[in-house]
Amino acid sequence: MTDRIDWFESEGFLHIAHSPGRKGVLSCLKDFKICCIWAVAFVAMACSLIYTTFEQVNIYFKYPTILNTHVQTQTSVKFPAVTFCSASPLKKQALPDIPDLEYFFLSHSVIGSNVLTPRLNLSLSEYAKYHLPISASWVKDTANQIEDLFLICKFDGKDRVCKSDMEAIITPVGVCYTFNSRNYVSKNGHIMTSQTGSTSGLLLYLLVNQNSYVYNDIMTAGFKVIIHDQNDEPDVIDKGFFVSQGFSTFASIHKTEYQYLPSPYNMNGDQFCVDTKSPEYKNPLQYYDVYSKTACRMECKQNHVITICGCRSPNDKGNYTICSLAKWMECYKVESERFDQNGTVQGMCPCPTECEYNEYQARLSTGYFPAKNYDFIFNELGITNIRENLLELVIYFESFGVLKIEQKPEYSPEDILGLLGGQMGLFLGASLLTLTELIEVILLSSMVVGRRMYHRIFKKNLTFS
Repeated sequence: MTDRIDWFESEGFLHIAHSPGRKGVLSCLKDFKICCIWAVAFVAMACSLIYTTFEQVNIYFKYPTILNTHVQTQTSVKFPAVTFCSASPLKKQALPDIPDLEYFFLSHSVIGSNVLTPRLNLSLSEYAKYHLPISASWVKDTANQIEDLFLICKFDGKDRVCKSDMEAIITPVGVCYTFNSRNYVSKNGHIMTSQTGSTSGLLLYLLVNQNSYVYNDIMTAGFKVIIHDQNDEPDVIDKGFFVSQGFSTFASIHKTEYQYLPSPYNMNGDQFCVDTKSPEYKNPLQYYDVYSKTACRMECKQNHVITICGCRSPNDKGNYTICSLAKWMECYKVESERFDQNGTVQGMCPCPTECEYNEYQARLSTGYFPAKNYDFIFNELGITNIRENLLELVIYFESFGVLKIEQKPEYSPEDILGLLGGQMGLFLGASLLTLTELIEVILLSSMVVGRRMYHRIFKKNLTFS
């Protein structure tokens, strides 16, 4: 190291000054003015380099992203889960023997009012049962059964056993039935479809049975249909579409796959997604086996209303005490509606979106059902008033083009290095190699100056002594 400093002190600086690209330094040795100009230019360019470098690094650590959208064509796709909810989740013939129960539901229905349907005076002794907790078996006992709703099931043109393919699930509106559910897939594998068009996919003939309807929050007759991924809970209130009796409904579906980056990358604004595919991830939900934003919001809503009313709906999960009929309608139902209408309260639910999830969009077309020449066939099956009690539903893929929306970093570490290299070349005509050389010059110059100052001070001390 000492030899290197000695060489630099005697010859190194002149050698560097005469090297290509160092003419300004050589001129600086001959003319002080030129030296000053070069010094000012160097400092200005160095400051510009530092500023732009700071800006680039600052942008990088804001983790900007871009969305890459493309369509990927596949030869076959997994069929989604499809959930069916009757417009009347309760079956009139299965209601328990409680005085004026049907009128009670009417007075609390969407059309109920104190003018048209004055509410029952539940303080009377004859209505004592309205204040008792609802039985835990209420939901299943009062629900429509599979055979009440599903007449014929087919998939890809082949007959299916409706009772085997449909799974009863308890939702906020009551018992619904899911085709190709998560439990079904775990036992039997995914149902794949390799054909497009209305002649393939899922074909159902559904029974409406309006004579069994009970007054509730909607006056529609028919079914709510929700097409969703197996790992997502069906949002039976805010999503899906209705199909009605007397119509044949064709639903052509398209699949969209979303892939977002986990923290520190933002998903929307200042929101972060949750990486449910990570090995370290633990599901925070108490009542749902698989995390989804829908399931999280449903659990948050349930906990919020239970906190206020002190009891749960018979449609809720968990072990809390079930509300009485009176409290279910007068507290639980009211607070549930307030929650749905209050964005501030909903915003308090810590429910981030999954980083990877799938959605299905349906495009609908309808026609009258059935044609008159088919009436006698259904009459032979014992089905009368066909236009009032029967409907046809076909769900199929129009194409196997899957829309993929992927979030990617706008800058990678390699991009930043490339930008910094470009900035160094632009402002200083330098590269990492010449920067290393410059650092060496500065260090060796400092050592030379330090050694000379040391010798001068040491000689002065010797002279005075």
